[in-house]
Amino acid sequence: MIRVQARRLGLLFTSLFLIGIAVVACAAPAAPATSSSSNNGNNANNVFHTPDPNQQSPTPTFPGFTVGAWPSNYSPGNNDNITIYVICRIQDPTMQTPPKPAPGLHVIVSFTPAGNAAFNQSPLTGTTGSDGIAAVPLQLSDPTSGVPIIVQVSVTYQGVTYTAETFFTPNPQAKPTPTAGSTGTATPGNGGGNGH
Repeated sequence: MIRVQARRLGLLFTSLFLIGIAVVACAAPAAPATSSSSNNGNNANNVFHTPDPNQQSPTPTFPGFTVGAWPSNYSPGNNDNITIYVICRIQDPTMQTPPKPAPGLHVIVSFTPAGNAAFNQSPLTGTTGSDGIAAVPLQLSDPTSGVPIIVQVSVTYQGVTYTAETFFTPNPQAKPTPTAGSTGTATPGNGGGNGH
């Protein structure tokens, strides 16, 4: 008698479990069906479409020549000697072979004070060596501190001028010094120092 009741109870729980699964499955939202006007009304969801190369933008090619620059010291003192390095490379646009150095190129290094009117430096020149690198020495004489100097490099290769930029900041730990002719005082909130 106890066995019969246990079997009935087991069948009852199993039936309730299966009914519960069926109810949950029926209540789950169905995935939205998408229709396609192409493929003559056939279900296009299961069809792989080959991309049309005429509708794609071409992959850009790697430039055939690159130039880069960096200073020997990003934080020199106000009166330090630094070197501006310029590297020129002839690149394989397919990127199948490594870049080659571009020796014998004339490079021009110029400086933009970036708000530092006291920094006055004429452009400097150099020539790339067999390794494609030019080392242009700069004897720094900058009375200001903490103001970045932008370094602009240009080089001409096969009739095209290429440029690069870097920077250095003389004595960045010091507070910026006022430029010549500045008579105003700083006021909170205006970034002051120049009286405007």
